[in-house]
Amino acid sequence: MKLRRPSKQTESIVARWALAVFGALSIGATTLVAVGDFSEPALKGAAHLPAFPSARPPEPPNPTPEARVEPQARADRDLSRDGYTLVSAGALFVPSSFASADGTFDLLIHFHGNAELVAESVAAAGLSALVLVVNVGVGSGAYDTRYGPPGMLDFDVARVVETAAARGLRGARLGRLALAAWSAGYGAIGRILARDEAVSRVSAVLLCDALHSNFVDKGSREVDMDRIAPFVHFAQKAAAGEKLFVMTHSEVGEFRYATTTETSNAILRALGIERSRTIDWPDRPSFPLARTVMSTERWLEQRSKAQRGDLHIAGYRGFKEDDHIAHLAQMSSTVLPALVAYWKRGAAGP
Repeated sequence: MKLRRPSKQTESIVARWALAVFGALSIGATTLVAVGDFSEPALKGAAHLPAFPSARPPEPPNPTPEARVEPQARADRDLSRDGYTLVSAGALFVPSSFASADGTFDLLIHFHGNAELVAESVAAAGLSALVLVVNVGVGSGAYDTRYGPPGMLDFDVARVVETAAARGLRGARLGRLALAAWSAGYGAIGRILARDEAVSRVSAVLLCDALHSNFVDKGSREVDMDRIAPFVHFAQKAAAGEKLFVMTHSEVGEFRYATTTETSNAILRALGIERSRTIDWPDRPSFPLARTVMSTERWLEQRSKAQRGDLHIAGYRGFKEDDHIAHLAQMSSTVLPALVAYWKRGAAGP
């Protein structure tokens, strides 16, 4: 039998999906990887200009040796911000929005999706955090399996601390920790949140059209609450103001398992929270990569919202491929601003 070549339209859809999910990092474009490139970034603007003479305070007469010591430099002065470094099963980025005066850094671990797109989204949102993007497979099972061992999250965080120090962050140490996922990446977060010690360490959870579940039986569409229990527990803490939980979902249908609409409804029912109808259009990203993964102008259009404490769930129209990808492409204006505001508010780390 003669095999037929896939149509150009099919090839285009597959290519866009691969770009949205994996990007250059998982396609083997090693020329783009700046592993071990710890060169000092060039100073920009007025940073290299000498101070005006009048701006320097007069020295005391006969200063002691201690008085002659220059003030200690910022911990991030020599930090390499170029490219990314492969860490464990992910890629570590230092977004342009990151800053640390004393070596303490907040960390966002994002599961599933184009790594460079996530890093650029963090910078666009103005989040001061290091970003580790983990891609281990197409389905949620691969993420669930990798984070089955109890110490896997600790292993990843320890490698990030080591890498941050190697890239030039003096006194590198973890501050607050947030977990994010798009699509199948929720499998990792579910496994991590199933352990109480991990919940105590995680400050925030962000889900971009992510979180599916089984049905109680094949004859109904009743969501298996045991499957999503870790998320419900974390959402309860957020509703009480103890954590941050942000979830977006589309209207994409699925007959084999519970959709993101159904799981979000199940969480809200468990917490006794009702939705309200709303119409809104989140800002479209201005950086090119976010637009590259989209084949059409099917940007997000909000239809509903639910909020209590620091729990936020937003429903968006759309049931096609690009409607799903838009939740990743527009995370800089949907889930990330809530994290920026939460941490700027002084929300304590675990």
